[in-house]
Amino acid sequence: MRTITRIALAVLLAMALLAPAGCGSRDEPVRVSRPALGTMVTIEAYGSSEYAVRATIDEAFQQIDMVEQALNSYSTTSAIAAVNRTPFQWNTLPYDAVDVLDRLQVLAIDGEFSPYLLGVVKLYDFGGANRVPTPGELGAALQTASVPERKGEMFRFVGISSSYAVPGLDFGGAAKGLALDRAREMLDYTDDVTAAIVSAGSTTVTLGEKPDGEPWRVGVEDPRQPGVILAVAEWRHDGALSTSGDYQQFFERDGVRYHHILDPKTGTPARGTRSLTIVGRFSGLDSDILSTALFVEGPDAALAYAKEHRLGCYIVDGEGRTHLAPAPADTGISLAEKSGE
Repeated sequence: MRTITRIALAVLLAMALLAPAGCGSRDEPVRVSRPALGTMVTIEAYGSSEYAVRATIDEAFQQIDMVEQALNSYSTTSAIAAVNRTPFQWNTLPYDAVDVLDRLQVLAIDGEFSPYLLGVVKLYDFGGANRVPTPGELGAALQTASVPERKGEMFRFVGISSSYAVPGLDFGGAAKGLALDRAREMLDYTDDVTAAIVSAGSTTVTLGEKPDGEPWRVGVEDPRQPGVILAVAEWRHDGALSTSGDYQQFFERDGVRYHHILDPKTGTPARGTRSLTIVGRFSGLDSDILSTALFVEGPDAALAYAKEHRLGCYIVDGEGRTHLAPAPADTGISLAEKSGE
């Protein structure tokens, strides 16, 4: 799972200005923050009983932990790490991995997002040696990063099994969104929680409408100026927002920034974008995958995709210019640049 070195989003209203954690009345949320997914995860939930809401939040965090235990490629005890240790044989994939792989097929963005790049990512050793791989090293690693063949619908319905010549599965660009979806599903499972927001830095999901009628509000941070908010997204229903940026995990060498969002075709950091935010009435998994894939595609293609699929998209390109594709009004989503003070 990616380690976020600087939180990409500022959750403006629900995460900073609301009442403290001890409150559990209908109009004030119960707030709990815990380290998970390589960042700090915060859940704020509304309900009439503080005790019941807290219990449900605990169960939501358990769901997050389960996804992390399944899909964290950098943990020696995770299910996906066990798959990656056993090349040249059939492996049983965790159910969460199958969900991601199936969703990738539906979204049809395999050329811009690949979960098979673990070997390539490790060459850079982000946060460690911070090295620049040679073209020969990248070429060899990319040869092992091909998508394994599926056997028809068996993969989906019976199919938690697939074969990998050289396992290199890394779900860092999807696991956070999936984990937040699982948390939201748990919060929605009982009647104890009426509305909630779950934030894990670069990804936020919401459940229902706040009892005071105010919108959920999430700010998009300047990728070069920490704490400076460039744009604000607002909505009053289930939704999700994700940001991908070249500042979340990177190093610089000879004046060149090397970041963790790699182009699957070249194995090198995607260029032309500093940050990309996508927001819509969709899942956290979709938002996480799409923010990464559209970052790789570049600003023009990303804005066109957002307009075609009725999503909001905000981009800071490689030159620092901003681009906005607002979501259609009937989606109930407002995405706009923050006005000057």
